[in-house]
Amino acid sequence: MNTLKKQGLDAPIVPLLYIIAGLVAISCAVIFRNNYSGYLWTLLYGIIMVLGGLIFIHTSMRGKHIIWDNILSTLTIPNDSKVLDLGTGHGLVLLKFASRLSENGHATGIDLWRNQDQSNNSIENTQNIIKSYHLDKVASVQTANMLDLPFKNNQYDFVVTSLALHNIKPATARKAALNEATRVLKSAGTLVIVDTGHKKKEYLSILQSNGFMIQEQNLLTLKVKINLDGDSLHLFLIYSKIGCEA
Repeated sequence: MNTLKKQGLDAPIVPLLYIIAGLVAISCAVIFRNNYSGYLWTLLYGIIMVLGGLIFIHTSMRGKHIIWDNILSTLTIPNDSKVLDLGTGHGLVLLKFASRLSENGHATGIDLWRNQDQSNNSIENTQNIIKSYHLDKVASVQTANMLDLPFKNNQYDFVVTSLALHNIKPATARKAALNEATRVLKSAGTLVIVDTGHKKKEYLSILQSNGFMIQEQNLLTLKVKINLDGDSLHLFLIYSKIGCEA
C-alpha cells in the first residue's frame, strides 16, 4: 500500500472495471455452466479481463520504471540541466531526472492533480515524496496547465511527459500542449514523450511541423492489448532534438 501511495495508479478506474467485468463473467460462466453451451467462452473472456486488469496494474506500477530507465540510459544529462516534467503525477520521471542533477540544475514538475488520471494525486503528496528522496533542493512541483505553461520561452534543456498527453482532449488541445512544450524548450533541447501508441502519427506531424528532428523512435510493446476505447496500449517514445536555430 505504501508503494501504491508513492507511485499512484494510472487511470485507476480502468483496471478496476477490467477486473469487475472479468469476475462477473467468470461467475456467470460457473453459475450457468449447465444451462449455457457457450459458458467456456464466457469463462475465457472473464479470465482475460481479469488478467488484463492485473497486467494494467503491473504496467503502471513497474513497467513505467523499466521504460524510463531504458530511456535515461540513452540520454546525456548534464548535471546543471533544467528539466520540465509535464503531468508529473507522483513524480516518477521527475525524480529520475532530479537524481542526476547537481544543485546547479533543477527539475520542475507540473500537474492539475486529478485523481481520475492517477490515484492519490495531489501536490502535497508529491512534495512529500520528493522530500523523502532528499531531492527537494533540485526538484519542485507546481500546479499548471500543459496548454498554458507559466514559463518563459527557451527555458528548459529537457521537456518530458509520461502517459499524460493522451488524456488531453480534443486533438486541438493536444496540439496546443505540444506547441507549449516546444515554446519552453531550448533550441538545442530534448523532448521525450512516452504515451499510448494510437496518437503516434498525430504527435509526429505536430513535432515535425514545429521544426523537430526525430532522432530515435522505439515501440515498446507491452502485454496489455486493449483498453476501454478499443485502442492498443502499445507504448512509444519519441526522443527528439529540435533542429531549428535559436
